Amino acid sequence: QRMNQLLAMSIYLVEPTMLPLIIFQGITTSLKYGLICSSSNDFAVLGMLLCGPFGKPYEGIEMAKAAELILEKADMRSSVAHTVFTTQHYCYHWVSPLQDTLAPLLKGYQMGLEAGDTDR
Repeated sequence: QRMNQLLAMSIYLVEPTMLPLIIFQGITTSLKYGLICSSSNDFAVLGMLLCGPFGKPYEGIEMAKAAELILEKADMRSSVAHTVFTTQHYCYHWVSPLQDTLAPLLKGYQMGLEAGDTDR
């Protein structure tokens, strides 16, 4: 599943239409074999896809909330900054004022620094 996460970044730059397939594969794998730290990223990106290209913001918000619930588990903190950024930047602004995302983004940034998630 970690390989899917690394592939997703490259595929999005080369062939963006393939991104949903990689994300769906990651979520299917998470549901079948269990959650890992990168599962929150998959759910967050699915939320981004639902809010943007698929035009279903409320379903996208539900996926963003699922990503945040995954982060609440103690061993899932390694991807907190990326997940919070994705959910706040690409999902929540569709249904709430943009200024409401500033405090969660700052908190996600601080949590990412504490967890050592500075590579993205």
